[in-house]
Amino acid sequence: MFGSHSQGIEVSRQNLYEQVWSTPMTKLAEKYGISDVGLAKICKKLNLPYPGRGYWRRKETGKAVEQLPLPPNADPSKESVTIYPSAQPEVAMEFSADTIQRVEAELTERKKIVVPERLLNPHRLLKDRLSEWRKPQVDEYGAIVSGNIRQLGMRVSPKSLDRAFRIMDTLFKALESRSYQVGIQDGFHKTLGVRISGEWIEFGLEERFTRIDNPDHNNARVEYWMRGRYRYIPTGSLFLRIGRWGMDGLQRSWNDGKTVTLESCLNDFVVGLLKVAEAEKGRRVEREEQQRRWLEAERRRQEESERRQALEQEIEKWAKARQLRAYLAAKRKTYVTKHGELPVGSKAEQWFAWAHWYADCLDPLVSDQG
Repeated sequence: MFGSHSQGIEVSRQNLYEQVWSTPMTKLAEKYGISDVGLAKICKKLNLPYPGRGYWRRKETGKAVEQLPLPPNADPSKESVTIYPSAQPEVAMEFSADTIQRVEAELTERKKIVVPERLLNPHRLLKDRLSEWRKPQVDEYGAIVSGNIRQLGMRVSPKSLDRAFRIMDTLFKALESRSYQVGIQDGFHKTLGVRISGEWIEFGLEERFTRIDNPDHNNARVEYWMRGRYRYIPTGSLFLRIGRWGMDGLQRSWNDGKTVTLESCLNDFVVGLLKVAEAEKGRRVEREEQQRRWLEAERRRQEESERRQALEQEIEKWAKARQLRAYLAAKRKTYVTKHGELPVGSKAEQWFAWAHWYADCLDPLVSDQG
């Protein structure tokens, strides 16, 4: 729609208002080369209303919908905006109507997630472990390792622990309020995750650590275990991540920035979870379809192999029956030459009768007729 605009696209407030009420946010954001969350933030900055959850579904089904009017604007700086495409825009994906509705709901003020200043009524995943982290043990990076904190997907220093708890506690409760199941999945490594649309999505919160040269690296007066080449210093900068890696091109990490804090990104993170869940579901369905096709091909291959084997066995039996009859004819001729015709009821006649019966049993052309 807009072509390639690496320098940004200038759009008037009135024009953008008309666009968001004529095109779903997810599709419009894709055309501008930004995320739907980013587009929603631009609308909020311009005091520009946009459709809420369920608007497009109701409109598609012919139900009555209300388009909110564009409020007057007295600030000249908000009469237009230049939209710059993301440096690494998400790969364009087709999302289901349900996912689009949920994403759009996260962009509304009503769904805004707010992290409190104090940890109140901790979530069940945190409550039973709080006492274990009062005097935490740390690893060589300075990240806490005691209290099975890694099972909660957390890797932070003691100084960032309180903030990390408040963020995760708020996130756990927000996810469960949206009917998404949060928990720790058993396995070889227990992992924190959330189940969305039937898909288990791992996530966690970590702190960034800065590596510096260790001034005591060659100091013989210092204990040897303190002479590592580097030291690591916690920065206090936190980030939320979805899984460990992804090949779908979707955003999978959100972090503190120069002008924003991680606390303000929790709705964006939920949107990311929704998108990843749909991508995971698509991959699972594709894997299941590939497995189904493989099993069907394997069934056909096995069926073909059995048919060929059965045919070859019939040919072998048919050839053996012909060979046996030829042998019996030669043997009977030899017997008649030596002893004359076979006496009726004699053992020799009975044996020849049995031998011909056995040849007929072998012969698939005769046995099929019987």
